[in-house]
Formats: sequence, structure tokens, C-alpha cells
Amino acid sequence: MALNENDLIHVIDELRLKGYTETFVIKGNLVYSTNLNRGFREEEIIIDGAYRFDVTEDAFDTQYLFAISLPQHRIRGLIIDLLGMYFYMEEQSVTKILRDADIVNYVFDDQDPFVKYGLKKITPSDFDADSKRYVLRIGFPDYPACPVGTDFTMLGFDEQTQEYVWLATSILKDSRLRKVAFTKYGTENIWI
Repeated sequence: MALNENDLIHVIDELRLKGYTETFVIKGNLVYSTNLNRGFREEEIIIDGAYRFDVTEDAFDTQYLFAISLPQHRIRGLIIDLLGMYFYMEEQSVTKILRDADIVNYVFDDQDPFVKYGLKKITPSDFDADSKRYVLRIGFPDYPACPVGTDFTMLGFDEQTQEYVWLATSILKDSRLRKVAFTKYGTENIWI
């Protein structure tokens, strides 16, 4: 599907105007509608458009967007993969259809190379300089607002400054990154 825009936020706006109004996540090997509170199997889904957004040619900060339709339900919506987590998650039949889609690549100029979605951007070189300083927080209730109309499910956190940060997607695959899952107030699960 041809688009007029080339950065993620503007493409989301363009696709919403074209009728892709639902927001979907990958949950339990299903494409799950957060609004309808219902999951759909991969055989019910048609990928109308798949897009990859890179800030630079070396692709250390990549995001994905999938425009999908469910014709038998007359539903169209978006899978917004800000962190590349769906694209790179373990092999499941539903994630395989994402990886097998014909992806249109966009390289765009970030207006501010040090900030992403209002958060300080941590590059691979920042992480290499002090990898113990940063963790990936998963499922925490205190994330800042997400500019694409969904909620963050995970975000980087700078333990030195006690602030949320944007980790370049290549850092998410780095074995040195500690992952901290929120369980309930006062307790955390930590794994390496």
C-alpha cells in the first residue's frame, strides 16, 4: 500500500484516516484487539501493508508497523511495533506472518538525534559505555504517555538518573541488558 508519509507517527495518522482504526498487539499467539478485548488467529488476518522505519542506514533503531484487515469481521487496524519486539520475538505462527510480509523500508531523519518520543535516546555506543546503568522495564504502570495512541509495554530505564529512556532496538537484543518485570507494587522480577 503506497503511503504519502515516511515517519512512523505520520504514517499511523495516515493509515487511521484510511480506516485502520483498531489497535492490535500480539498476545498468546493471537493478534489481539485491545479495544474489542478479543484475539484472532493468523489465518483470519490479511497483512495489507508492512513497514519498517530506520533512523539511519545502519538500522540500530528500527520500528515496524503492520496494517492488517480481518475481512470476515470487517475490521481493519494496526500492529504498532515500536521496539521491534513482535518482529523479533520467538517463532510463533502469528509472528511468522509478520516476518514473511513484504516490508517497505523507510529511512528518515530524526529531528532530534538525542530524543525519541520525548525520551532521551540511548544509542549502542551509550550502552557500551555503561551497560549496567540501563535496564528494560516490562509492564510497569508508570510509563510516560505514548505518542502513537497506544500504551508502552516496556521501556528502557536509566537507573542512575531514575528516568525512562528510549533504548535503540539493537540494544534490546544485547545479552548484557537486564530485564525487570513489574509484578506488583514493591516487588520486581529480575532476569538476565
